[in-house]
Amino acid sequence: MAAGLAGLESGESAGTNGQRGAAGCDAMTVYVHKLRGQSRAFFGRTARSDPWFVLTADTDEELHAFAASLGLTRIMFRPGREALPKQEPVAGHYDVTLGERDRAVALGARPITPEEADRMLRQGGAGLG
Repeated sequence: MAAGLAGLESGESAGTNGQRGAAGCDAMTVYVHKLRGQSRAFFGRTARSDPWFVLTADTDEELHAFAASLGLTRIMFRPGREALPKQEPVAGHYDVTLGERDRAVALGARPITPEEADRMLRQGGAGLG
């Protein structure tokens, strides 16, 4: 788990409310946030489609296990990349619909803002996803 992701500014632990998994290890830390850039106008018209969300985690292993519990397949996974000159880093993630986001939250994913996701990615380097 990346140091920047284990706790937020308030020092609270993120994830599935501190629950422990069946094997006795800490519960997965999975996050979900709204995908940026969906409200932009296209040829003077605002898109009316349903919003998309990003499902990510501290590690790819945690992310894949959680995604499988939602019924997502590995073909839907978008691998992360480190920051390049003039580019932001991208965490490994799954793009999910509003309904999948709601199910993820019900299963213990922690909703965060896109700003929190960006901050955690910068603080944790390549640790997110």
